[in-house]
Amino acid sequence: MCRAAAAAAAAIAAALSWRPAAAFGTGTASGALAPSPCLASLEACVQQAGVEEFAELHRWLLQSPLEPSRVDRAALSLAPSAAQPGQLELAAFVLFRDLGLALLARALELLLLCRGSDSACGQLLPHIEQVYGLRDALEARIVSLSPGYAPDAGTRSAVLRTGRNVRNDLDRFARAPAPRAEEGGASGLLTRIAELAHIVGRRTRMLSHMLGMHAWVRTLRVPGRGAPVFVLHDEYTSWLDMVETLVGVMVRNGQKALTFVEVGISAEPFQHTLLQEFSGLQYIGLALDPGSADTTAAAVQQRRHQLFQEAQARTQAFAVAGRSVVHFATSGALAANLPRDALDLVLLDLSGDGVQDVQQELAMWKTRVKPGGILAARGFGPEWPESLQAVLAHRHGNDMHMSVGGGLWWFVEPEEE
Repeated sequence: MCRAAAAAAAAIAAALSWRPAAAFGTGTASGALAPSPCLASLEACVQQAGVEEFAELHRWLLQSPLEPSRVDRAALSLAPSAAQPGQLELAAFVLFRDLGLALLARALELLLLCRGSDSACGQLLPHIEQVYGLRDALEARIVSLSPGYAPDAGTRSAVLRTGRNVRNDLDRFARAPAPRAEEGGASGLLTRIAELAHIVGRRTRMLSHMLGMHAWVRTLRVPGRGAPVFVLHDEYTSWLDMVETLVGVMVRNGQKALTFVEVGISAEPFQHTLLQEFSGLQYIGLALDPGSADTTAAAVQQRRHQLFQEAQARTQAFAVAGRSVVHFATSGALAANLPRDALDLVLLDLSGDGVQDVQQELAMWKTRVKPGGILAARGFGPEWPESLQAVLAHRHGNDMHMSVGGGLWWFVEPEEE
């Protein structure tokens, strides 16, 4: 659904010249976060607006999750969880969905005022205040959720964190200066309100995923050793976002130069972006050679060699500057040619198409990372049960940080003497 916010500015400029056939009445919908004529008849307002980007945003917000996501546990041969969403979770999902729809309603009201050549169209401050006024209603609704909190459910922190993040989103919206005429004026404000509604929708989906993952990780056990320790990060929207964030944190903490090794090159073209954004980054990429022992070696080798060539092409300019090198070899061959305690960040591909002996790879690459550096992975989740169990056995008793989309990382501790 990303088209809605991204393309809104272009669509709005044309939409403002169209006149609706009829005016709207006033009133509020039952349970609305704040009085809003369009929220009382949102479908009618969407149709009157006639802007596909707003119609798409409306459909997407209506499809916001109303419960935690269901993590597929069949891959782990585990019975489905009998736990049902609690009152706090269910009420929170309704709350955030309602807020997204209320923001869309405010955007539509401004759009229709401008189409009708209403003088209120050019008075942007009252519209900003109306949007920010939703914050008080949000705060009151979050407080009202407290009776639904079950102490042992483990959901309160995620719900409250999402509420805090949404409040911060509203604060940033209100603090930003009103768009000037050269920035589109009312059209620019419409785009900002649509983007805010989209942010709320994304946060709702992230909450659903995080609560689903929370329920899943609580079921994980290492035989004879108990439960592992996970830290779930809702600030990462994907494993790619996780990697970029980790590199960014290292740089902000004063590491002007750092070395990043990717073991199992991804088809995602992110290497060029990282190298461009972080001038002190050195990248070493490894397209894994399956070796002749692999019965599907020919097909796998062809696919991975293509990834090798694509990564070489993407990073060619940085290779000339000595900041990037891409290899096609086995994992052991590359590790053998790198000194111990030399790397800042290593990313392993643990998916079915990545490294084979996960425990061996983790042990080997750990020795190449500096103490205090980061060993990270992608392809961690119930879809990859063998990798999952190998990581749990290797890392049991120590923190593991998880992201959406199978991302995982931890700090490498110094070797015990």
